[in-house]
Amino acid sequence: MDSPPNADEEIICQCFQVSDKTIKAHIKNENLKDIEQVTAACGAGGGCQSCHMLIQLFIDQQHHPEKPPEPANDDKAGGVKKRGIFSKLFQRY
Repeated sequence: MDSPPNADEEIICQCFQVSDKTIKAHIKNENLKDIEQVTAACGAGGGCQSCHMLIQLFIDQQHHPEKPPEPANDDKAGGVKKRGIFSKLFQRY
């Protein structure tokens, strides 16, 4: 069983309370290539399946790093950029 998430982690799988860092670590360390493998490794995605899109994104980011995500904030006025949940989810490993 994985440890409970820290304050700096986002819960991706609400059904089983699995964080982004836990999912990404399993994908990287075990070279997981599909959602079913992630579910078997840490439980994420085994309930309502609403997190499948994000799990697939993490898999794609790990196995295709040449396609970096576009920045979420495009502040043309030069002001302070706010960082939301998606900026945290789309971080590089």
